[in-house]
Amino acid sequence: MKSLRLTLFVVLATVMFTQCKKDNLNDQSVNNGLKKAELPDAIPSGSYTVMVENVSTNYMFFESGVSSIPEGASVAGPAHPGESFKFSFHAGPNHKLSFATMYGFSNDGFYAPNGDGISLFSNATTPVTGDITSQVMLWDAGTEMNQMPGAGNMHDGADTQDIVQLMSAVGDGYNYGTVATNLKVTLEYNGNSMFTVTIKNLEGTTTGISPVAWVIHTSPNPLFETGRADYGKGLESLAETGNAAPLGSYLKSNSGYVSPVAPVLWVLHDKKDHPIFTEGTPDYGIGLETLAETGNPDPLYQSLMAQGYATGFYATREGGLGDGPLFPGQKYKFTIEGHVGQSLSIASMLGASNDIFFSTGDEGIKLSNGAAEINLTHFIELYDAGTEVNEYPGAQTQANTVENGIVRQLSDGLPWPKASQVIKVTIRQNVKQKESDDLE
Repeated sequence: MKSLRLTLFVVLATVMFTQCKKDNLNDQSVNNGLKKAELPDAIPSGSYTVMVENVSTNYMFFESGVSSIPEGASVAGPAHPGESFKFSFHAGPNHKLSFATMYGFSNDGFYAPNGDGISLFSNATTPVTGDITSQVMLWDAGTEMNQMPGAGNMHDGADTQDIVQLMSAVGDGYNYGTVATNLKVTLEYNGNSMFTVTIKNLEGTTTGISPVAWVIHTSPNPLFETGRADYGKGLESLAETGNAAPLGSYLKSNSGYVSPVAPVLWVLHDKKDHPIFTEGTPDYGIGLETLAETGNPDPLYQSLMAQGYATGFYATREGGLGDGPLFPGQKYKFTIEGHVGQSLSIASMLGASNDIFFSTGDEGIKLSNGAAEINLTHFIELYDAGTEVNEYPGAQTQANTVENGIVRQLSDGLPWPKASQVIKVTIRQNVKQKESDDLE
């Protein structure tokens, strides 16, 4: 596992950017995280302020969905004895699975793992497979007074505002059977970060089960928290009526790919130069691989500086957040010195990837004259360094398979976001005000 690989967890950011002694992101000799080296034969004629922002949505969950049609059926409905629900999803070592399905012959009972969810990897590379029924429990949503379970009852108990708890803790005296005699839940790994779950309602079960709402997450308690009232996000509807749509809609609107933006390397150069990479050719071997795979720009910075380029990188987040990658809503703001006509290239890792990075392209963009702020985001694209085989966006199974490919614009058929959905880059020339010659 690479010691500097970015993750989605803010709490891990400091650890990963300080594990390697050669990493200079926290070097106290660096002024606010900025390093630069100036071309000896080019005197800068002015300064520019660059702003880099992570503008992506800070989704709470990774993936989610609803499985509403039993296997072999053509329309949505419950799974009767002997029938199953099946669904597939992508996940990585940091992800967990949570789901909920109604115990049909009850007032507000539902099957689900505990609030933390089910871990999908036993370590960074070994997916969990097989029978996971033992991690599924019967819960009481606490939203309706319990009545005798069974198909012949009205299940019209009075509304309550109780807590979510294990049905066994309610002590209502009713027989719901056991999870093991009613269900069998299995987990299959299909490769390439994909899993499939099958929830089978066994022959001889005491109940049918409803369509399933499911979610892949990192933080605990996405559906409920034991000992607390229902969140009011749709679990009540699922547990009381078997309608998984409201909970599924809530989960879907809060699920998606989230990635940090790594510290930003910049370099000033002539347009004819391709200091960082040349598209369509292998990585130069001067530090781009480290930047694209781990987020650490220092090796590339050192190489460019040794070649005489005006270069640097910036890692200090605005708002007193210290050094580290940008998470949604965070930004870097730094100043570079150069002159009109020079080309500016930048590079920064897309954190939740194997070797994907943001760049202005191999030729960079020309610095222009004028004090107005210019949005450079439309010049920024995602590039594949060609050094590691890509995985499903955000899964990060740490497979780290060497690719031996070429640097190219990202186009591998996987559902990566557009660069503009994650990053915003603006630049403004800092024009000095002329002093008045008339002091009278």
